[in-house]
Parts: sequence; C-alpha cells; structure tokens
Amino acid sequence: MKVIGVTQVNIPSPNHPIIPYYVLILEDEHGNRMPKKVMKEYRIGEIYKREKAKTDNSVAIVKIKYDFYEAVKEAAELIGGFNIGKDSRILIKPNIFAAAYPYQALTTNPRTVGAILDYLIERGASKENIAIAEHVQFGGAEEAFSKSEFVKLANEYSVKLIDLSKTDFIEKEKEGIKLEISKEIFDRDIMLNVPVMKTHLTLGLSGALENITRVISRKNYMEIEKDAAKAVKAIAALYKIMPKCIHIGDASIGMQGNGPGQHGEPAFLNMILASKDPVALDRVFQEMGLLGKTGYLEAMSKLGVGCADLGSIEVVGEELEACKRELKPAIGSRLIE
Repeated sequence: MKVIGVTQVNIPSPNHPIIPYYVLILEDEHGNRMPKKVMKEYRIGEIYKREKAKTDNSVAIVKIKYDFYEAVKEAAELIGGFNIGKDSRILIKPNIFAAAYPYQALTTNPRTVGAILDYLIERGASKENIAIAEHVQFGGAEEAFSKSEFVKLANEYSVKLIDLSKTDFIEKEKEGIKLEISKEIFDRDIMLNVPVMKTHLTLGLSGALENITRVISRKNYMEIEKDAAKAVKAIAALYKIMPKCIHIGDASIGMQGNGPGQHGEPAFLNMILASKDPVALDRVFQEMGLLGKTGYLEAMSKLGVGCADLGSIEVVGEELEACKRELKPAIGSRLIE
C-alpha cells in the first residue's frame, strides 16, 4: 500500500505508551484508505508492505480491524499457512477450561475459532474431518461448552465437539516423566492450538504452552499442578511427545490482572497471534503486555521446546513496538526463576 499521509505522535497514552510513533494513511490499488500505527518513520509516496516469515520460530501479529476472518487469514499466511487437504484430520484445541461467556475472556473467543474454520474450509478441508476438543477443568463440559458458545459454533459449522475427558488416554514417557495423553491427539494429521492470551497467577502468563496441558488426564494434571517446577518439565515433555501443532493466539479480548480465572479482567487487545513455536508466541505476548520477564519461558526454551530469546524471534505483521501496552500483571504469581 502507498503512504499518502504521515502524522508523528509524541504524547503517550495508556494504549500507546511508547513514543514517538507514527500514524500512516495508506492507500491500496483500488483507492481504499486505512490508518496504520508504526514505529518506523515513512515519507509520503513510500510503499508500506508486510513480508512473510522466513523462520520457524517467527510470530505473526495482526490487528483485528473489522473482520476476524481477515485477521486470522493474514496471521496464518504470514507464517506460511496450513498444509491441509480434503482428507486432513484436524483437531482444534481452544481454551474452555470452565463455564464462562466469551466476553469474560476466560475462554477462547468462538469468533476466532469460527474464523479459523472458515479459513480451513475455504482451503479444502472437509467439515467431517474437523473436530473441536477440550478437557474442562472446572465444572461440567456440557455447561462450559454451551456457555462459551462452542455448542452453537459446532452446530453452525457441522463439526464435532469432543470432551477429551471421555476419550481414551495413552500412557507415554519422556525423560522420566509419564503422561496420559488423549488418543485424539495422535489420531489427527494437524492440531491447531488456540489459547486465549491471559495473565496467570502461577506461571505469569497463560498462552500456547499452558493451553496444551488439558490434553492429558485429570489425574496427571492434578499431579503436576501442585509443583510449578514439575509443571514446566511436564509441559516440556508433553510437547516433545505429541505431534507438532500450529498455535493461533486469541488476543481478541485477552485478560490482564489476576488471571487466568474470574479474578482477572478483560484487556480488549484486538490482536491475533500465530506461530509454529509456542515459546516464541508466549514470549512475544509477554513483551506486548510489558509483563516483565519470568524464568518460565526461559526454562521451557532451555528444555528444547522453543525460542524465548526475543532478539532471535522474527516478528512479522504488526511491529512489536507498535503493539505494546501495559497490562496489569498477576500479583504474587509463583514464577520459575
């Protein structure tokens, strides 16, 4: 798009704390115009464009302007898209850990998952081969699926909605850690991990890494939940055992404060993140929210799960600096140092 207007802003605000920044007016080949916040200075007449990722630990950041589908599509394409076909068996793993309405930000926004379904179907995926699956931690799955509007979503798209607690579990062992993992995970060709991006009292933040823990049995989860250090090693082992997946971070609303439950509060971030690296995605979210550094992500990186070094993470789409705003941290979180 062509830059047809530039304004430099030197006064900070809660949603735009880092200055100076620039607001561009961009125009496409059809004459459509849109504003864009950037940190880099442009001149009128220059071209603004987004480059696709070149590395596997890249993270795409896309603002939701008017349409969830366009944001999800752009985020997915920036990291190389999904390698799917008509016969691809696809599992979508949102966060529905308890019964909550979408606007409370406790659970993944069904509009984000709906956009993912549209993207998959448009690219040839068969509805019969797509399932949404979750293991509800608190309360019953029926109430949680209904209140979070995932029953409505599954019915609208004619896809399966699976309660992982009722599936068969397979015992796997990695590096001395035994885990009981739902067989559904191993029966799929591709898994899309779709966490809601939140603060977390225990880990500092809840994102791609934490969301995957609910593919294990309740017994396993209760065992590792008691010890934060053990939880980190168990999550690392889990990622090494299970098939690779793509991570779509739902920050359409997001949570700040004493999350991940009812004591947190909506953050209204209007962002979609995407990555093939769960550590990198969570690290970028941590930086976006100015949440401060924790040892949790560094520990996961040392265990070989992904990249926590911000300087080595390729960020595509929106500029990371342009997306930063100060989120309320979880007070008293037991962080791993």
